Amino acid sequence: MRVTAIKPMKLVMVGGAVAMAAFLSACSGNGAAGNATQVKNAADASAIHAPSQAKAGSAAGSSDGGSSGDVNCSTLGGQVGPPGGPMVDLIADSTAEGTPGCTEAFNVITDYYAKQPNGEGPGRRVLDIEGHWDCAKAADPDGAQGVVYCGKDGGTAFRIETAPSKGTGTAPSNQPAQRFPNTTQTVQFTGYDTAANMARFQLVTWQAGGPDNGHFVPVPGDTKVYRLPLHENEQVFSASTLCSNDSVTVDGQGRGTQPCSPEQLMQALTGATPPLAEIQVDGSDSIAVVKEIYQP
Repeated sequence: MRVTAIKPMKLVMVGGAVAMAAFLSACSGNGAAGNATQVKNAADASAIHAPSQAKAGSAAGSSDGGSSGDVNCSTLGGQVGPPGGPMVDLIADSTAEGTPGCTEAFNVITDYYAKQPNGEGPGRRVLDIEGHWDCAKAADPDGAQGVVYCGKDGGTAFRIETAPSKGTGTAPSNQPAQRFPNTTQTVQFTGYDTAANMARFQLVTWQAGGPDNGHFVPVPGDTKVYRLPLHENEQVFSASTLCSNDSVTVDGQGRGTQPCSPEQLMQALTGATPPLAEIQVDGSDSIAVVKEIYQP
């Protein structure tokens, strides 16, 4: 969906928790006009507005006060947005305390989008996301462009926000660059992003040695969490846990051979222990085949 690009505005909090509370309270006010006025007053009194200097960075982020700038997490995992709403960039804001990790940022914004329809007031404020985060949609016109602000533990240390893409004024019409078209990858699934309808995973590789004579570990130098859509007709094969009823159903390479349904895969992706698997990605960068890897 095309959206008009505006300069994303971040709040550099001077009043700490008081300023963040005032902002989120304003976002969840009882009237649209009053909402905008309250946000403006809170910003004028307690905050300095500055353009977000989004830049790519580590998915792990930083929490030691040594961050060198905001991190545009969408360069790592794609844009975000509520169902039917504008797609925007996800920014992990840099503060004196550090920068939130992109994995945490994606988890928080995904949970917010899921709970947003039942949020408080016009700003659809949602409290206690993952036990620590509060999020609310910005007042219009920013809110209409998909801008959301989130603060952790009152917003005094860590903050994330969403912002329209920077560029020539409208979002590019072409599709995002493909990541793994026509390849086979070994991955550890980490969950499913319901807001974007994509499976999340990390790339892994076999490392010999240890008590089990070897195990899978993240690919050295690549700790990113990637996201790809599932093909509408994906093929799923269980090695032991997906749908094999704890029986071992594998080939000579330890890859699953028992066919499963897409619904069974979805249950595994959204469960407590997403599977280790070999995936085959088609030319459109969708996951077409999932083969669970057997782990004794």
